[in-house]
Amino acid sequence: FSTKYLAEASALSLLFAAAVFFSYLLHNLGQVSLSRDASGDSTEPLLSPPNHHHHHDHCIEFGAMKIGVASVMAFTFFNVSGGPWGSEEIFSNGGPLMGVVGILLFSICFGIPQCLLTAELCCALPRNGGYAVWVREALGDFWGVQEVYWQWASGVADAAVYPVLVTDTIMQLIGRTDVSMFEVWTWRMSVTAFISLPTFVSFHVVPGLLIVFAFGTAMPVFAFVVYGSFMVNPRVWLQTTTKKGTPWSVGKMINAVFWNLEGWDSISACTSMVSEPREKIIPKGLFWSLIVTVIQYIAVLLVAAGVSEKFDPWYTWDDGSLPSIGAWMGPCMGVWMLLASVIGNAGQYLSEFVEDSCLLQGAAEAGIAPAIFAKQLPISKSPYVASLFQFFLISLMVVFDFSDILVFDNFFTGMAVLLQFVSFFVLRWQRPDLPRPYKVPKALIALFFPGLAILLYMLYHCFVKAGNASIITVIAFAVGMPYGFWVAYRERRRKDLGEFSALDELFER
Repeated sequence: FSTKYLAEASALSLLFAAAVFFSYLLHNLGQVSLSRDASGDSTEPLLSPPNHHHHHDHCIEFGAMKIGVASVMAFTFFNVSGGPWGSEEIFSNGGPLMGVVGILLFSICFGIPQCLLTAELCCALPRNGGYAVWVREALGDFWGVQEVYWQWASGVADAAVYPVLVTDTIMQLIGRTDVSMFEVWTWRMSVTAFISLPTFVSFHVVPGLLIVFAFGTAMPVFAFVVYGSFMVNPRVWLQTTTKKGTPWSVGKMINAVFWNLEGWDSISACTSMVSEPREKIIPKGLFWSLIVTVIQYIAVLLVAAGVSEKFDPWYTWDDGSLPSIGAWMGPCMGVWMLLASVIGNAGQYLSEFVEDSCLLQGAAEAGIAPAIFAKQLPISKSPYVASLFQFFLISLMVVFDFSDILVFDNFFTGMAVLLQFVSFFVLRWQRPDLPRPYKVPKALIALFFPGLAILLYMLYHCFVKAGNASIITVIAFAVGMPYGFWVAYRERRRKDLGEFSALDELFER
């Protein structure tokens, strides 16, 4: 009894201290922003809102400042993770022991190579087109377009994940698990519409919201780990199968780990804004972010497994289980975790939604997408047609379950990342004299091969063993091929006529 209340008091104290610090930080940031605006300094685009995938930043402008190590860390953390939401299936498909081993192995064999690749190519080609520029430089216009299309397709699916997570979390907490498919879709559509509202008012409110959301999701999670650490049963951590002896699912676990730990290339969206020396700041920021992200997942999942053995064992977990575990630990913790889940998922949805809409707008302005997507609201300048199109696609995708959407998302993300790995080796071979302020040591290139093996296995699982999701994946994949050929053909015609390059316009913004 006394230990439980001591833990709760400790968690509350930490939250209060963090709130005071955060208020002080916001006050000082506000003063800096006001002084910059009052000085009349011109502003320039700094970076896109945190996002798992895309790179165009012309929809939103930030203050004229340079990105340091801390900013690189924060940017990549909220692009890759943003919180432990949706990570429950890592344990439910593999168990605590194999789940932790899977997170660590994936981080070493895939996370580190992607960080290394990103650091080298960001420094060699410091343009905000990011991975699209890398692929185009190495493989040509067609594959550069495929990179953008695949990232956009995965971005739409990624945005659809978050309303599903929010809805599933709320329905688990209120005990509404046995409902019709139509009712589930209605709930998810309502959540999607609600968290989309800020984007239809103005894209410019999104960055400020993301700062608040980041705090709102981080501190309850920290309190959950501290509070729960007083109540864990460590023996659970060695379990690998259910009491019924159900074996763990390698493919499903890799899918879950991939979705939660991929996206270290996101810093390429704002490479030109990183302070010098980039060859030191980018690698340092990426690797510190990787370490923090891995510690977060392992700590949260181990605590959750250790405290929920009797009432919600890990093998029963589904997406949205963490707030339910928090509710068992105490009413306050349940409310905090629910709010953290809703806020965290809403923040990631907004950043993804804004970036995908901006990408469509940019493609329309460059002449390689229908011009109607470039239309903006007169006051807020939000690309409302692109946003409505995004909303329509997401409303179709939320019909599917979390795991089905994950398959679609991971397949297109995986294909885009595969092009990045190929481009890395092609540029090393074809352009050995390209200046590389940061160069991956030869000894570490060996890590790329197990990373590629993991990637190929994940793609195989997504494509062959995904059931109905595979049909949608094939259709979406097929649409991108003729589109890429059409854009590449137009590019050749433009170059022959001496006209400007639409891809230069799109990638070099």
